[in-house]
Amino acid sequence: MKRLSRHVSVTVLLAMLMVQAMLLGLDLVFSFIGELDNVRGGFGAWQAFQYTLYILPSHSYEILPMSALIGALVGLGTLASNSELTIMRAAGVSLARIVWWVVRGALVVILLGMALGEYVVPITEQRGDALKARALGQDYQPGRITGYWQREGNELINIRVVTPEGELLGVSRYAYNADGQLQQAVFAARGDYHGSHWQLHDVKTTEYLPDASAQVSTLANLNWQIDLTPEFLRVAAAPPQQLGLVDLHSFSQYLKRQALDSGTYDLQFWKKILSPLAVLSMMLIACSFIFGPLRSVTLGFRIITGVLIGLSFRYVQEAAGFASLIYHTPPLLSVIIPIVLTMALGGFALYRAR
Repeated sequence: MKRLSRHVSVTVLLAMLMVQAMLLGLDLVFSFIGELDNVRGGFGAWQAFQYTLYILPSHSYEILPMSALIGALVGLGTLASNSELTIMRAAGVSLARIVWWVVRGALVVILLGMALGEYVVPITEQRGDALKARALGQDYQPGRITGYWQREGNELINIRVVTPEGELLGVSRYAYNADGQLQQAVFAARGDYHGSHWQLHDVKTTEYLPDASAQVSTLANLNWQIDLTPEFLRVAAAPPQQLGLVDLHSFSQYLKRQALDSGTYDLQFWKKILSPLAVLSMMLIACSFIFGPLRSVTLGFRIITGVLIGLSFRYVQEAAGFASLIYHTPPLLSVIIPIVLTMALGGFALYRAR
């Protein structure tokens, strides 16, 4: 039984990896062709190819559920075509056990996807953006922010430049009272972080008095206590797709404490943390089809069916995510509902096929 379980798991796993490699090969070609439209100046064909390689891990992470579904259909279909699944069932192997063997083979793909999304994609996406920007002659540095606005408490904050080293250049702070009236404006030429607070340098403070007059004072240095740390500024400089789970969660909590919209970061957080369930839902669909309506069809038809179902799942989840941002519904629901519906559909089909 141990050898049989290993045979099923390895067959499905190899089919998934093969399909993933084929889809990535197609994606590489079409992405490279698309980038050729941007060729100009220092951004030539070689730079376009390098950029395409940098964004390939991100695309690999995105198509993982689809490639897992198609791979499972191909692997199980091969076993079914050779009558191996029929012999297993006739020998008394339960359907639930075969499904577990398939899922066990997919665990390697799930772990690979989690490692890609957490450790590889954030680095390669950033390096790809830097390569493209430099080749096009754009002033781009990872971690550099220009024209950053933030609200914290009763203050509106504008930072002209945040350097990659975390230094602030041109800090403007505008303090308002409960009635929305401007009470104080503070401008600092630069600021640096000292472990628990910022120290602003060359500070000019303008106090707006009740009699409509203003009082101006200057300071060489001013300590500034604020929750906006250099780490949060580093996170704010990157798109949510380039952030890991810890950064997404911490920055989302910071935005919520300031009563700001954190929907984009919450959505990306739940997509990443629930991606293993998305792959498992595809496994259930694949098993339900092989033991159900697709057990006697050709391999080509199975692949086409897998592509259509995988694309449908991805587009439904993307549409639900955009809807949650527009209508301010919980991002968790927009991510988990398509997964739950897919798992329920696959589980019901397997129940009928047992």
